[in-house]
Amino acid sequence: MGEAKVAMDSPVNVQAVDSRTYAIDRALEPLRWFFRWGSVAMLVAMVSLPFIQVIAREILSAPFIGVEELTRFMLICTVLIALPYVITSGANIRMDELITMLPKGVLRIIRIVIGLTGAATFAAMTVASAVAITTNLDNSTPTLGIPYWIFLGAAFVSFAMSALECLIMTIKAVQDRPLYITFPQELEPEEELDLPESMRG
Repeated sequence: MGEAKVAMDSPVNVQAVDSRTYAIDRALEPLRWFFRWGSVAMLVAMVSLPFIQVIAREILSAPFIGVEELTRFMLICTVLIALPYVITSGANIRMDELITMLPKGVLRIIRIVIGLTGAATFAAMTVASAVAITTNLDNSTPTLGIPYWIFLGAAFVSFAMSALECLIMTIKAVQDRPLYITFPQELEPEEELDLPESMRG
């Protein structure tokens, strides 16, 4: 399997590029990998826990205590940990159909403003999460006793990474580069699929 070709650091007139195209994206790829697969692992746990509880309760007659609480915790963490990935891949609601109709100069200014406001908002949420952590160090959930700082820690890490992603998007907007990235695993296969004749468009 040949080595993937990586483009040089130059402006590209497309909406998204490979995550290895620019140096700043290559530097952050290990951290982004952690957030992507961490959210997947938590999603799997969130889906699996109720299923395990049903089996334990209905078949084994030995339900686990606190599964509902742990499932809610996994739901919160899944949403928070996946947030930076949603931002960096451009999977959030952006209304691009309307924005891209604007003149190029105006569009560039709007993207810079969006990046700056996003970075400032998430930075404020990061500070708020840090304050909440320091004031809830002794609190925990009622059933399993999960410390609140774990819940709030997920928010802190998520918002800090989201602020960084918005800042990077702002830099890309200033440099007139594509704002969003795709990961190698998400790219379409280079070879054409061997589909039956009836399924070929």
